[in-house]
Amino acid sequence: MIDSESYEGILESYTSALEWMRKIGVNLGAGRTSHYQNIVSYWTDSYRTATTEEGRRIFPSFVNSMLEIHDFVSVYKAFKDVPVETLGAIVTKLNKAVNGPINLEEETPASATARNFLFEALVAARFHAPSRGASAILDAPSDTGVLFGGGKIWVECKRVTSEGKIEKNVRKASRQLEEVFKKKAGAGHRGMIALDVSKILNPGDRIFVRENDAHLLQSVDRLMNDLIERFAPVWQRVYERRDRKVIGTIARFAFMSTSEERNLLVHTAQWGVNPRVGTSGQNEKIQEELASALNIN
Repeated sequence: MIDSESYEGILESYTSALEWMRKIGVNLGAGRTSHYQNIVSYWTDSYRTATTEEGRRIFPSFVNSMLEIHDFVSVYKAFKDVPVETLGAIVTKLNKAVNGPINLEEETPASATARNFLFEALVAARFHAPSRGASAILDAPSDTGVLFGGGKIWVECKRVTSEGKIEKNVRKASRQLEEVFKKKAGAGHRGMIALDVSKILNPGDRIFVRENDAHLLQSVDRLMNDLIERFAPVWQRVYERRDRKVIGTIARFAFMSTSEERNLLVHTAQWGVNPRVGTSGQNEKIQEELASALNIN
């Protein structure tokens, strides 16, 4: 997905997201969320007239801020019309998510908690599309879950920062799902693992450049396909020893790109689904229909 909003539109959406978070009980404080608002506001007003020196000084922070605010905006757009009294789990996640280091490249394993919780909220937001038959389970015993097709899919979320940590994270997530299955009897329960691999593809503030939107979309699709082909053997190997109710993997990445035709920095995100090898035809169909409903490849 490529963002098509202007800088002004993105700033307006983010400002609305911050107001909504305050309203539902998120303590924003003076941390990274307000810093992003200040940076994006400054650059939105000045990017057309900024000197080379100003651009060199502010642009890296602007790239980071633009990348970070989209997740908060996505959560806001998904849940802004949901009754506040049902959003307890999302509020808890967001209260943790607003902390952490300002710049993504400064994040360490010891300071990753905030963005880990934001990813959980983001996955829940992605699953919440009632008009298309999918609803996030906001009181899930797992990181999140989705009610879809008459059944429940419990989801454990992991942000993976290096290739070598994929297997460890999938092992942990699949064990967590098995603990959920012990408490949830019946055939209507399934599990999936959601992996954010953004930092594997882009550990810092590098920008993905293509000449136009069409080429950018093609490149991002190819990147997801190549990523799944490359790493699927790792998680499929783990699934061989796991409960059959673990039915597949959701992969996601996001980074900032430039579509030279528009001469604008744009947020680029892609989601993909990889069913477990040997899972039932019914489970494959459920994942295919879920991906279609949520516009996931």
